[in-house]
Amino acid sequence: MSLGTAARTRSSTLAPPRRRGWPSLLAAALLGATVAAGVVLLVEDDQPEQQVAKRSEPSPLPGPSGRVVGRPIRVAEGPSGIVPGASYIWITSVADRGVAVLDPRANAVRLLPGVVGARPTDISIAGGSVWVPSSDAGTVTRIDPRGLEVRRVIRVGDSPSSIGASPDSVWVADEDRDTVVRIFLRSTQLVGRPIQVGEAPASIAYLDDSMWVSNAEDDTVSRIDIRSRRVVDTIRVGDQPLGLATGAGAVWVANQEDDTVLRIDPATNRVVRTIPVGDRPRYLGADSEGVWVPNAGDGTVTRIDPATNRVVGDPIPAGEGVDRVVVGLEAVWVTRPEDGTVVRIEPLD
Repeated sequence: MSLGTAARTRSSTLAPPRRRGWPSLLAAALLGATVAAGVVLLVEDDQPEQQVAKRSEPSPLPGPSGRVVGRPIRVAEGPSGIVPGASYIWITSVADRGVAVLDPRANAVRLLPGVVGARPTDISIAGGSVWVPSSDAGTVTRIDPRGLEVRRVIRVGDSPSSIGASPDSVWVADEDRDTVVRIFLRSTQLVGRPIQVGEAPASIAYLDDSMWVSNAEDDTVSRIDIRSRRVVDTIRVGDQPLGLATGAGAVWVANQEDDTVLRIDPATNRVVRTIPVGDRPRYLGADSEGVWVPNAGDGTVTRIDPATNRVVGDPIPAGEGVDRVVVGLEAVWVTRPEDGTVVRIEPLD
């Protein structure tokens, strides 16, 4: 069906540790120091790698990291998923059960209401189509971006929460069933059985012939080999990992309750760095030049340099309730569900 007639256009401008008292006898002091050192070493060895890394984290790199360009752009009620295409930014709208198409050259928005199922949660572009999972409907909608027409509605499970693309498929995580399903792009058919992952999968992304899934309720990341469609490793991360993105040869995970971002090395499946960020980091975005983290609790965006694993400059004020970040079309785009807007950030060197 054609959606051109149903569309409407909106435009906008864009304390150090306490020491114990020294024993009165020198021998006791030496013995106590030796035992204490051994205990410290045991504790360090037994702690998760990311906690040890956090204590030695260097200060942010100097200089500005980016600036907000123009005013927030009104897109739709309850923007959830966001993805850059070849020419436009595509955004899902929870309230409108639709998709908003943002032209970054004119800051003009075209809203397509009612084209997807109830509570669209994410969005992806793959195989020349736009793919939208709808959590309450249990479906994925495939949209032709040229004619703005719905091509297919695919039933995938109870509560599809996120979607990611590999070279020949899209992969959909179901937060109620704790599974991932695969849809082959050419046939738009489900392939194989659902793959069991961790509890409440929240984000999914592709890197190194694998799909990586953050599991918010059991604090893990699952790695799925796309050839065998099996989980080949489960990696312990921080508290409530929501956002997961891939870029600069690494997997980046935002832990909402820890206020940290972890870097996972896909060669070893190990956390190699923990980076403190702002308050309640959400769904981050990454490319080869930067990792951008929306901090919903303090309304800022943090930029991480993947070459040094360090925060660059001061946090960028982006408004209350920032939720999702994507990088593309020469900018960084941040959703603000509370007021139905998107903020554009220009990266600075």
